[in-house]
Amino acid sequence: MAPTIDLAEYLFRRLHEAGAPAVHGVPGDYNLQLLDYIEPAGLSWVGSCNELNSGYAADGYGRMKGIGGLITTSGVGELSALNAIAGAYTERSPLVHIVGTPARGLQQRGAKLHHSLCNGSPDDYSAFAEMCSKITQLQENLVDASIALSQIDRAIISCVKHRRPVYIQLPADMVEAKVSAADLSKPLDFSVEDNNERIEKDVAEAVLKMYQSN
Repeated sequence: MAPTIDLAEYLFRRLHEAGAPAVHGVPGDYNLQLLDYIEPAGLSWVGSCNELNSGYAADGYGRMKGIGGLITTSGVGELSALNAIAGAYTERSPLVHIVGTPARGLQQRGAKLHHSLCNGSPDDYSAFAEMCSKITQLQENLVDASIALSQIDRAIISCVKHRRPVYIQLPADMVEAKVSAADLSKPLDFSVEDNNERIEKDVAEAVLKMYQSN
């Protein structure tokens, strides 16, 4: 039988592979379990007094180290970091924002939990991702173990290539979901395709023609 690991371990090991030296954040009830996986993955945990400070610190690491890591709890935690995330998006600072969310069943029932909008609708739990969609390059919600690894890889690669924040939600009941460890042997592909020389030449000629016509 192929070896397996917890989904949270895969996430943080991939973040470490991408070059992140640390994860900044504030503990909260929906991300507490996640915190146990940070240091075993080779990352340092840097706690802050509030999420906004954590966001700015992760932004700084993104600029100086090539990628930053931020972890918050669902709702109040993630919303408190939005100014920092928006700044990182504007300044093209790559950071991965990980949000611990309530268990999938609770979200599907629209359970009225603290930190939620308390409308009694499943939409309560998608609203925060929608808010973040305008200031992050990509948003992923890890609700299905069969595709979660590709979602994680896609998000981290997108973060590095586009140099902008990405947003990953991880429900509490998915933290220990068993996934294949084999994918960790496949390095993340950060390569950038070469420019198409023909198109590049055509564009250069068009720009030169416009310039000369003036």
